Amino acid sequence: MRTRLFYIVIFAFLLVSCEEYYTPKLDVVPGLMVVESRLTNDPNQNFVKLSRTLDFYNTGSQKAIVGAKVELIEVGGPTIKGVESGTGYFKFPKTPVAGKKYLLRITNQTDIFESDPVIMPPMPSIDTLYTNHKILKSYRTDAFGGPTQVETPGREICIDAPIKSTLEYYKFKWRAIIQWEYQAVSALGPPPAPVYGWISYYQSGLFNIAGSKEFSVSDQVKNHSILFLGYDTRAYLDSTAQVPMGWIVIIDQYGIPKESYDFQEKLNKQFLAEGSLFDPVLTQVTGNIHCKSHPEQIVVGFFDMNSYRQYRYFMSIGSGENSKVYQRRMNRYLEISDRDTTLGKPPVFWENF
Repeated sequence: MRTRLFYIVIFAFLLVSCEEYYTPKLDVVPGLMVVESRLTNDPNQNFVKLSRTLDFYNTGSQKAIVGAKVELIEVGGPTIKGVESGTGYFKFPKTPVAGKKYLLRITNQTDIFESDPVIMPPMPSIDTLYTNHKILKSYRTDAFGGPTQVETPGREICIDAPIKSTLEYYKFKWRAIIQWEYQAVSALGPPPAPVYGWISYYQSGLFNIAGSKEFSVSDQVKNHSILFLGYDTRAYLDSTAQVPMGWIVIIDQYGIPKESYDFQEKLNKQFLAEGSLFDPVLTQVTGNIHCKSHPEQIVVGFFDMNSYRQYRYFMSIGSGENSKVYQRRMNRYLEISDRDTTLGKPPVFWENF
């Protein structure tokens, strides 16, 4: 028995002594240039932000690019020089003109980067806004860790928009602000002044895009969903004592070129496929910016040129499918903070039925 145990120990020792750990040698690849940009007819939205990933294998962390030069070049026309208002962050003193073609040029040390030429689209518009009853189905984890389907009844806010030869593609962003009022009750004397408040909710997740690819036999983008609001306002307010006083819905509409639509559609597919077997990799979603001095260099980002218009609506969606929906387009575009309260009287942007 002891002899057998001795041989087992010797055999195990030989296995351990022969084990060799393999450590692969990875090349150190310089970080990638990252370009975030948006150029519109609204100077407050125009910017170019430059950064660089730490290395090829760490695309999440970024470091600023110092000393670069950014120019917006009108093809056959003048050049607009970007003004650096922060490290790697550039603004422009002029806005692009609809119908004209532009490209973005970035000079960083000895490298020159240029975008493909992009035509500035004409101003976008919404033909009609309306709501449809919908039961939104989602999933949440129950107490045992399993998925449970949740059904939320509410109204889906949709729009129709025109499709023209000069403008076939759109992007939408939204912000929904719920107004509420609270009236305390006093047992002695007159009631205290009412409290008026508001809470903002923003779009998140995939890019909301639409265009002629989806409506190839029509001259309209029809019944395109912008956002969903549930009937049960308790999901949006902080207390059951707060009485809802309607929604202010802000819709930012962008007219975008086909190239921008295709790029954001690819990104949406990547987000939807995240974690799957056929998850797209970074280099499969290519932008329209290239390194002219070293064509083999990969640039992450897209030169995005959009026309822009904002719409605001005040609405009440009721408490159920058969409730009457109230909505009207607003003609006031006042600043509204994310959330706050006022005492005694509503804020200046407050909307009433």
